Amino acid sequence: MINFLEFVIFILFCLYALKEAIGYGIYEYKNENKFGGISVIIFSLFSIILSIVALCLA
Repeated sequence: MINFLEFVIFILFCLYALKEAIGYGIYEYKNENKFGGISVIIFSLFSIILSIVALCLA
C-alpha cells in the first residue's frame, strides 16, 4: 500500500507527462501530421488515466 505523499508525487508526475505529451501532440497536429498528433494525445490520455486507476486499485 502506498502512502499519501507517494500518491501525490505520482499524480504530479502523471500530470507533467500528460502536459508534455499533449504539447507534442499539438505540435505534430499543427505540422501536417494530424493523425499522429491526435493518436499521441489519445494514447497519452488513456495511459495516464489507466495508470492512475491501476494505482488506486492496487
